[in-house]
Amino acid sequence: MKPVVVAWLVRHGLPSLRWLVPDYFKLAVIAALASSVIALRLAVRDCASQVHTARAIACAYVGALAGGYVFEAVRALPMALASGSWRSVLHPGRAAYGGLIGASASAALYLVATRQPVVEFFDRIAVGAGLSFTLVRTGCFLAGCDYGLPTAHAWGVRFPPGSLAALDHARRGFISSGAPSLPVHPTQLYEAVLGLLAAALAAIPIVRGRRDGRAFSIVLGVYAAGRFAIEFLRGDQERGRALGLSTAQWVSVAIGAALLARALRRLPNADGPIAHEWP
Repeated sequence: MKPVVVAWLVRHGLPSLRWLVPDYFKLAVIAALASSVIALRLAVRDCASQVHTARAIACAYVGALAGGYVFEAVRALPMALASGSWRSVLHPGRAAYGGLIGASASAALYLVATRQPVVEFFDRIAVGAGLSFTLVRTGCFLAGCDYGLPTAHAWGVRFPPGSLAALDHARRGFISSGAPSLPVHPTQLYEAVLGLLAAALAAIPIVRGRRDGRAFSIVLGVYAAGRFAIEFLRGDQERGRALGLSTAQWVSVAIGAALLARALRRLPNADGPIAHEWP
């Protein structure tokens, strides 16, 4: 979609403003900076170590980059073995869940190794995580990846000729070669809104001063539930499937099960007070 915006600027005599048009990379950088600032400001408010917070964030970003690629490579492995072609494994895309898992694991390992509080850190990055999903998925929309199924709804979006959606629809005989795509669900923007919702809900316990894992659990729960539903509207085919569900849906189920188990452990019982562990 970025070429469309740039063409509009040129057509209206505003080519000098094309540098203002964001793309996936710019929005990812903005997301990283914004979420880091939020987490560091909360660390100051909580009298936590800013140095360890910054280092844990750095580990999270490295883990997110690696995890996004590794997740897709592992997902593509069965198809590569069946076809005898390793291109999909050697040149994978990036998966949001892979980035989330890699970031969380890397930050947690650093915090445990340095004997820093883990739960409090993840609560401080919760709002930033939601905002990151919003910005990154907006970047996906501008890049034209992760598009939805064709729709007749008024908010359906037609991607320009040469986009991934247009090429896919031409390959499947829906349109002629060189034509724009059919109107599709803007699933990237659905997830962007989902990220905003997660950030807003996570901000409630943060503002109230709670650092018990609730804020980060909210982000995980909201995103997992929303992502599970949005997956049914995705139109890109190469996402991995098992027993009728996509790879992302199975990850959503696993996250939901983990959050449910945590909630059950926190319930009052006859043997003692509420447990406060966070998985």
